[in-house]
Amino acid sequence: MSWDWVPPRPGEDEPARRSDRRLRLALTVLMVALTGVLAVYYLTVGLDQARAGCTTDRPAGVAVDEVTATWRWWPPGYDCSYPSGGATSV
Repeated sequence: MSWDWVPPRPGEDEPARRSDRRLRLALTVLMVALTGVLAVYYLTVGLDQARAGCTTDRPAGVAVDEVTATWRWWPPGYDCSYPSGGATSV
């Protein structure tokens, strides 16, 4: 929604106010971008480590190809299952 039709309030036309608005917009854009980068990092690196943890923490006598990691939506992560019938959450 455009607010161009609203007349400026007293003091809004000052150049110092415009630079404050630009700074606030730039900081908002940077924070949104940083949040997106951190979310992608968590999804790629953090969850991959959790899936790899299923194979490193497997019980003795279980081969790597016998480990199954299935995606769990809430809380986000993987459920590890082994052929012995036991399942653990990572």
